[in-house]
Amino acid sequence: MLTAAITVLFTLTGLVAAATIAHSLREARSLYFRLLREGEVMRAGITLQASAIEMSLRPAPRRAVATRRPAGLRPMPLPAYAAA
Repeated sequence: MLTAAITVLFTLTGLVAAATIAHSLREARSLYFRLLREGEVMRAGITLQASAIEMSLRPAPRRAVATRRPAGLRPMPLPAYAAA
C-alpha cells in the first residue's frame, strides 16, 4: 500500500512538472515569435505608437538628504572602566 502511494505521488509530481515545462515552452515560443515580428517591423522602418501611460511624465524621485542628529541625542562616551 505504501509503495503504491509513493508511486502515485511520484507519477503525479512528474506529470505536473512535465505540464509546467510544456506550458513554459509554449509561452516562450509565442513570445519569441512576437519579438521576431516586432524586429521585422522595426527593420522595415515602421514604429509602434507608445501608449499615453508610457508617455506621461513621472515625478522626479525624491532624494534623501543626510541630516545630523541634534546634540542632545548623541550617545555619551563611556569611561574606559565602563566599557570593559
